[in-house]
This record gives sequence, structure tokens and C-alpha cells, in this order.
Amino acid sequence: MHTTNILTRAIKRLALTGLLSVMLSGCGQFGPRFIEASRTDYNIAMNRTENEQMLLNLVRLRYGDPPYFLEASALNTQFLIAPSAEASSLFDFNGNNTYGLKGRLAYEEKPTVTYSPLRGQAFVRQVLSRVTLDTVLLLDASGWSTARVLRMCIENVNGLDNAARASGPTPADAPDVTAFRRAIDLLADFEGRGDLVLFRKQTEGAVEFVARFSPAARRTASFTELAHLLGLDPKLEEYALTLNQISDSRSAINMQTRSFMGVMYFLAQAVAVPEQDANDGKVTVTRDAVGGEFDWGQVTGGLIEIRSSPRKPSDASVAVNFRERWFYIDDADVQSKSTFALLGQLYALQSDADASNAPILTLPIGG
Repeated sequence: MHTTNILTRAIKRLALTGLLSVMLSGCGQFGPRFIEASRTDYNIAMNRTENEQMLLNLVRLRYGDPPYFLEASALNTQFLIAPSAEASSLFDFNGNNTYGLKGRLAYEEKPTVTYSPLRGQAFVRQVLSRVTLDTVLLLDASGWSTARVLRMCIENVNGLDNAARASGPTPADAPDVTAFRRAIDLLADFEGRGDLVLFRKQTEGAVEFVARFSPAARRTASFTELAHLLGLDPKLEEYALTLNQISDSRSAINMQTRSFMGVMYFLAQAVAVPEQDANDGKVTVTRDAVGGEFDWGQVTGGLIEIRSSPRKPSDASVAVNFRERWFYIDDADVQSKSTFALLGQLYALQSDADASNAPILTLPIGG
């Protein structure tokens, strides 16, 4: 009997040691697997909430409410793994002994997200500062539609109005953007055909931006029309690109840009407000020359459309609940999704380029 007990204990220790060795050796492989699974999940979650915040602020502005930005400054998550094992045995006097082994692996995740409100100098720089000409040209050179970039970021070019007053709260009077839209379409057509090049030019130590039209382009009726709209001298080959200047020059294309807040106010006019909210005076209703309700789709059409529904939409690219109603961008609306993506890129470009301000994801894997 004594020999049997010794043998039994030895078997139990050997089995338990083997089980623990297998479990603990497996823990060494969990780290990479957790990173593979969690990084994508956090990426999707952070992107979705960023989009929802941007859409929410657009809807807030349409209703005359102030926007509010929360920046994710840090993201930390801990994975805790606790393996355990248990051995059991059952003896009877007939020598029919039964042995059992049980193993358990406890897993726990503890995420922590740190948010910081955007305010002070960061708010001024990122939201209230006007978009620079460098940023406009960078977006244009990055593959975005020239017309989309200019319609969104520019409120006036050589005196042609692009609903400049819509860079703030909804104006009461309707804008006329016909001449601006025509000039932008002509510029986009020339650039698309390679007949217009925008570039930097070094002149006596100073850097200036220049728009150069090809000789073939300058012989077309479209160029004559564009020169007339912008008040340019059609005999010139190059035109200086200037920003927010007052001087009237027939040799320069002067652009007045919006601030990022101005861009948001402008795009907020595309929010579909329920008729009851408009009737109750919860939003400003813009009137045309004869007193009728102005359709802002004439200004923002082809850029973005933000729809509304009393129920949560089933096929939305991004959706938020506001004032007991759902506002969303339809997933099949490619134009609106493109403009919304461009808005996100513009917001990122307006921020500080210091990489230390970017959200940090820390994944300590406990074993």
C-alpha cells in the first residue's frame, strides 16, 4: 500500500507539472495573438468614434449649438492571464483507481482611454485659424478633386463669392455662387487635362505660388471665359497665387480661405433638418430673393448630404443620435463620404505636427 501511494503521488505530480508546463509555455505565444486581435479592434473603434464626433459637431452647428472636441490623448490596455490546474484521484479497495486533471485559463482585459478637450491655443490653431495656401495645394496634389478642395476650403476667389457668410452661423439671405462654381469648374478642367500647373517659384529669396496655363489652353474660349470671370489679363502666361490680399490685380488669383470652423459651418448647411424643427424656429431658415425657403443643395450639392431619420439607419457610413433623431451619411453616397473623409484629413493637417501629441496605444501583456 505504501508503494502504491508513493506511485500515485508521483503520477499526480508528473501530470500536474506537465499540464502547467503546457499552459505556461502557451502563454508565451499569447502576446502576439492579443496584439493582432486588439490593434484592429481599437483602430476600428477609434476611427468610428472620431467620425461620429465630427458628424455630431456638424449637426450641432446647423442647430446653432457650439461644437465640442474631445481628443484621445492616450489609450492603454492591459491583458491579464491567470492559468491554474487541479488534479484529483479516487481510490477503492478493489484497486480501481481513477485520476483526473482540470485546467483553467482566466483572461481579463482592462482598457483605459484618456480624453482631453480641445481648447486654448490648440483650439485656435486647429479650428479657428484659416486654412493656408500650402494646405490647399497639398490636398489638391494628394489626389483629391480640385473642385472638391476649392469648393470646401475657399470662400472667395478674385471677388467671386462661395457663400462666404456661410462660414459662420446660417445666414438669413441666400448666396449666389453661380460665378464661383463656373470659375472653379473651369480651373478643375484645365488642371485635369494637364493645361494648368500649380507650383512654387523662387524669386529673389522669396517663395511664391504660381498658376501657369499651357499655350494651347490660353487659345481656348474656356480660358477667355475664365479670365473674364476672374478679372485676369488673358495675355499673361503665369498668374501669382495669393492669399487673403486686398489688392486688385489682373496678374494674380487671390484666394480667401475659410478657417476649419468655417469649413464645418459651410458643410453644416447640408444637414437635412426636419420640417417640424424648422417650423418651431430651432434653426435659421435662409430665404431667397422672393422670400421662399432657399435650398442649400444649390451650394453644397455634389459635396455632401447629411440625412435625418426618426429611426436608426440600417445602412449608414456614420450616424449619430441628436435631439431624439438620427443624422447620418448614407453608405452608398460616395460623394458625401469623400467630402467627409477630406474634412477629416483637413482637421488632421490643421493640428500640431508634433508626433508626441498623437494617441499612444500601450499593450502590456501579462502572463
